[in-house]
Amino acid sequence: MDLTERIERRRTRRSKNELVVDRDSLNPAVHLSEPVGRETLFEALLNAIDPLFDRSVPPNVYVWGPRGSGKSAIVTALISALDAEVTASNPFYTATRGGTDRPDVQFVYLDGRRATSRFQLYRQLLDNLLVETIPERGVSTDALRERIAGVTDANETVLVAVDHLGERGTVDLADLYSFFEPFGDLAWIGVGRTPPEDLSLPIPEQQIHVPAYTYELVDILTVRGSRGLSQTLDHVHAQQIADWADGDAHDALAALFVAAINAEADDATRLRDEDVDIGTASVPTAGIPVGTVLALSDNEQRVVAHLVELSLDSEVTIEAAAEKIADRTDLTGGTVKRLLYELAQRGVLERCEVTVGPQATGRRPSGVELNFSERLFAALRNE
Repeated sequence: MDLTERIERRRTRRSKNELVVDRDSLNPAVHLSEPVGRETLFEALLNAIDPLFDRSVPPNVYVWGPRGSGKSAIVTALISALDAEVTASNPFYTATRGGTDRPDVQFVYLDGRRATSRFQLYRQLLDNLLVETIPERGVSTDALRERIAGVTDANETVLVAVDHLGERGTVDLADLYSFFEPFGDLAWIGVGRTPPEDLSLPIPEQQIHVPAYTYELVDILTVRGSRGLSQTLDHVHAQQIADWADGDAHDALAALFVAAINAEADDATRLRDEDVDIGTASVPTAGIPVGTVLALSDNEQRVVAHLVELSLDSEVTIEAAAEKIADRTDLTGGTVKRLLYELAQRGVLERCEVTVGPQATGRRPSGVELNFSERLFAALRNE
């Protein structure tokens, strides 16, 4: 944060009397343009794709590491910076093939949570490469593949990063090999959590390990807290949250976000000990990232939102929860029930047994529990 930003933050605090002045800075689903504490990994990625700067197609790259280690932050920042450099007034190189002034490299970031099939991946890739809008229906996967081949064969090289590989419901590294093999001038960066030695398939020549955060997590909380809060985040609170999160930046920022909105709801002008306790208690340590929930379809998010609003906890059967939600929406009970089971398969919800009474015999019916921070989800969904 530069001096101008610091002055403006204090002016905003004085004029609006708000604790939270920039929610995006606290939002774990939003990444900074320059992530904190990962400079050496940026160099490693640039080294991996270095052939681009010699007008050659780089090798494929696999970026891996535990959840919350900053993989997405690093890759999105790199793709964004490269794209800005190429399309600037003085790009690092422009096309010479065919006499065109178009850049002969394009950079695309795709969220695997939002592109969960070959069709969706192809469609979103084309949507980024072309000015025209690519239809969501009425076009075949083969037609999309031919369009991509036409773009890459004509006068462009594409470097595409695909994030969140191998999560429940997303494509995996083997899929990338299969999906992108037909395109000779396309290279990819796959981002996932699985160590290479646990993958039974060809591994990209370039592999970059992103370790969990250690001492850097306090710096991340301090930097993002200083941007998001009108009052400087207390170092003791930053250290407390970092120790609790155990290297997971997502959980640390999620706890900080909930702590901040809890304090603001009480008209507090700074974070208190009780806010931090509430923030850490609200984030399940084995839960899923809030980005997974925000990437759900509209109907899936509606179902989840009603689960949160109605407090349909583990003592309510799936069937009863489905009927209650259906009564509040235009969805049928059968549709809601199916979505609840699918959400449980994806890890958004956790299946659990429901106690139906002391005389119950046989297999107990199932209920569901939320597997994410409901306070964080509710706050982000209502923005």
